[in-house]
Amino acid sequence: MAIVGANGIGKSTLLRTLANIQPSLSGGITLNKKPIQTYSPLTLATEISVVLTEHIPAKNLNVAEVIALGRQPYTNWVGKLSETDQEKVREVIDLMDLDSMKHKKCFELSDGQLQKVMIARALAQDTSLVILDEPTTHLDIYHKVSVLKLLKKIAHQTQKAVLFSTHEIDLAIQLADKILILHPQGSVLDSPENLIKNDRFQHLFPKGFVEFDTLSGSFKVKKDD
Repeated sequence: MAIVGANGIGKSTLLRTLANIQPSLSGGITLNKKPIQTYSPLTLATEISVVLTEHIPAKNLNVAEVIALGRQPYTNWVGKLSETDQEKVREVIDLMDLDSMKHKKCFELSDGQLQKVMIARALAQDTSLVILDEPTTHLDIYHKVSVLKLLKKIAHQTQKAVLFSTHEIDLAIQLADKILILHPQGSVLDSPENLIKNDRFQHLFPKGFVEFDTLSGSFKVKKDD
């Protein structure tokens, strides 16, 4: 599921709140019918994995080592990987098609490759919910599409819930199963098809520069008269 909206509307704040990284401004969040605040950090890490816009500081690790970090909630106090942990890492490397670069250092990777590694680390964590904040930031159009198609594949093949924020609204319309539109006058969640049919994208941005074309399902630059 994609979360879209204008800059500053609160997409990142919502995701960080859902992941219990920051306290809620109002209301409450429940996970499996329990308030999220009642979960210990370790227990919550077995339920929710998060990929933020900040990349790992230790880029001297290789790809396999970074992915293995996702198993930390399950390892013993010295962080030793069990055979189950190692098998999960191997499964994720295969799923993400990262075998050819698993021994590469992360500083050797392109932005697109590193983003795949960060998603793989979240998958190795083996949670039912994966949250990603702007996973296509700084990527070219090919890698934006590649990442979003990959997220859809993961959701469908692994039966995990994948929730991500994005500015790539046109791509989200084509690739997301559901979209949550955040708007000051009220937010709405539905399939892209229903959102288009009900003109929900028309008022996403102030009038004057861009407008939504319901026939093509995309935003168009409004030409000067």
